[in-house]
Amino acid sequence: MTELKNHLRDINLEILTQSISTEIDISKRYNNKYRLFYPSRKLIKLVTEKGGVLTGSRALRCHKINGKSILERRCNDWDFIITLDMAYDICSEMNINQIPEIGNTISVNNQRTWRHPTYSDSYRVGIVDVHLIIRDELPVFIEKDKVRISEFGYALSKKVELTTSLYQEITRNYSKDSKIISEYSKHFIDLKQIIIKFNSIKNAQNR
Repeated sequence: MTELKNHLRDINLEILTQSISTEIDISKRYNNKYRLFYPSRKLIKLVTEKGGVLTGSRALRCHKINGKSILERRCNDWDFIITLDMAYDICSEMNINQIPEIGNTISVNNQRTWRHPTYSDSYRVGIVDVHLIIRDELPVFIEKDKVRISEFGYALSKKVELTTSLYQEITRNYSKDSKIISEYSKHFIDLKQIIIKFNSIKNAQNR
């Protein structure tokens, strides 16, 4: 983790000094073009309209360096940062029975259900979790076509914090929880791929 953090600190510095050009592609929020069939699409649309800021891996997917995506992994959940006022409005309109509090995260689990025409067996399609992270104020974001995406440095730093926290949980408590280990591995691999991709793009620019 220490070695990764050193690489990521260098990347953040280069982004801040604008030695590498960045842009936002909001279409990369989605894994594919079939948006009408997204589970939780109404909630995602509402949070976006209210001004929620997309962060996490989905936000990183939207950032391009010199026209190339920095993270390509498919994402199954949506992480939004919202204010307390936004949270009350969203919970009211979507009938979410949780009282919002600053510092808390409301996780909304949803899925689209299909029924087999012959056997009438119901099965799930594309589970999507929406996480509403409630804060005093929104982070710095980039807005494009009324869609707010957290800045690259912010989304990256939060992924580093999460990965570090998971690593500490595993090592401190000798955790063998497969879910924690899987989450840690996913984010750890993301960070390695971001480092590799960024440096590859930078090298291509300098040739």
